[in-house]
Order: sequence, then structure tokens, then C-alpha cells
Amino acid sequence: MRTGVLLIVIALAGCSSLASGNSNGDDSGPSADSPDAGALPTDAGVANDGGSSPDAPPPVITVLRGVDRASAFSTSEAKTLSTADAVKWTGVYIGGPCNAGSGWTKALVTTLANDYGWTFMPIYVGRQTSSICGADTLTAAQGTTDGKAAVADMQAFGWDANKQIPVCLDLEEGTYSAAPNSSLAYAKAWRDAVQAAGYLAYVYSGPDGINGLYDAGAKFDGAWPASWFYTSFQSVKPSDLDQLGTRYNGTNRAWQYASFTSAVGGIDADTSDLLLAPAPGGTNL
Repeated sequence: MRTGVLLIVIALAGCSSLASGNSNGDDSGPSADSPDAGALPTDAGVANDGGSSPDAPPPVITVLRGVDRASAFSTSEAKTLSTADAVKWTGVYIGGPCNAGSGWTKALVTTLANDYGWTFMPIYVGRQTSSICGADTLTAAQGTTDGKAAVADMQAFGWDANKQIPVCLDLEEGTYSAAPNSSLAYAKAWRDAVQAAGYLAYVYSGPDGINGLYDAGAKFDGAWPASWFYTSFQSVKPSDLDQLGTRYNGTNRAWQYASFTSAVGGIDADTSDLLLAPAPGGTNL
């Protein structure tokens, strides 16, 4: 994901298959004959009034095409992505000690939900290794503190607790590879604090970081690996990426599969098969 110059997605180099992907723009990878990731879902789970009515059914989890970018999309950019590229959700940078996002507000997110039916991936950019970000205290105590801060940020955006709404910890692959044990302590404590407050806890990293955390006992409610095989939007599913093996093999995975310059500028392209956040004030129950 793009977070200015502070954060760098660590892509896997020198390989050519899904099991050992690359980020050099080679379009080899999963077959593009999988179901259209940009297809309109049966039920996006977003009410047009910015929330769900008491009698609204819970959202149906289906494969959706998404985007993310550190700077917020304007409404005209969102319209282009929605109509030309069948985008159904976007990442939203809500805060964090290494956050480089800008322009994201509750009002904008509400407008994107109302006007285009988008859902959202709230992103909290956590602490990283010193080579990525100056906020590099990776301890369990700091993870607890930052988890509570993420909860406060979610509430500021109008996403209330105990409504099956996720928030995603951005822990870069470079951070995990440089300090796996410290990353584990930090991420696990962050997850516990978020879950204790009534939110779903997701994690974004490279495949090695996600797998390492999972195998060490830090299992999240969902995972969002970054592994770039493409240089444009593709009709792919999160399950097409086999670098996670059998980890997160249900409706609990997203995949950032490309980073490129689009009609609205530089973006990352994503596909998801997990629960996303509704409009502020909404619910996934």
C-alpha cells in the first residue's frame, strides 16, 4: 500500500510463479479466467442513508475489487474508479504512528458510501523498523497502547464497536523480516486490544510476515497480503494467491496484487473475500 516515502511494500523478487511471486511488473501469475473481482455483489451491505436499518440483513461476503492509496480519493476520482474499473471498496487511512495518509475524513467516507455504494478497509499504520519509520518501538506494551489508539480512531470515523467491523494493522514486510520476535509481540498485543474493544482485527503485510505471525500464534480475523504480480486491474480472487498456503483460506482474506499508475494516478489494486467496513454509523450484524 502507498504511504508516501515512509512505508515500502516489500515484494518478492526473482521468481515467476504464485508460490514465489515478483514485483517487477511481469504479468505472469494467476489465470484471469477466474470470476470477475469487480462484479456487483448480491448485497454490498451498505445502506444508502449512510447506515444500515435495524431490519437490514447482514452483508453477504463476496469477492470484490478494491483500491488503496495514502491520499484520499476525490469524489470525481471515485466516480472514475467505480464506473470505469468496477471498484467496490477502498482502504481508508485512519491513523497510526507511521501513517502517511492524508485527506481521509468521516464525511468523505460517508459520501463515498452514499454515492457509489463503496465499503472500506480501515487501516492503522503501526510502528515499523527504524529503516522504515522513526516510530520503531515494537513491544507488547506499545502494541496494547496502539491498539487502543486504533479503537479511538475507528470511533472518530463513526465505526462503532460490537458491529463486526474490521480495522487492519499495517505491519510492513520489512519490519517483520528485520525484527520478527518484536513484530510478533507488538502485533499480537495490538490484535488483542482491538478485539477486546469489540472490533475485528486484520493484518496487512507481505506473505512472509503474515505466515510468520500466524505460525507463531498471532492469528488475526483476516489477512491482507501484498504480493504484486500485475500492473493493472485483473479479475482475480484472493484464493488465487497460494503464498499463504492453507492459512486464512476461508472468507477472511484480501490480496494487494498490483501497484500502478491509473487514470486517477498511482494506486494499489486489491481483491477481497472478507468482511469490510460499512458506511460510518453502519453495522455488519
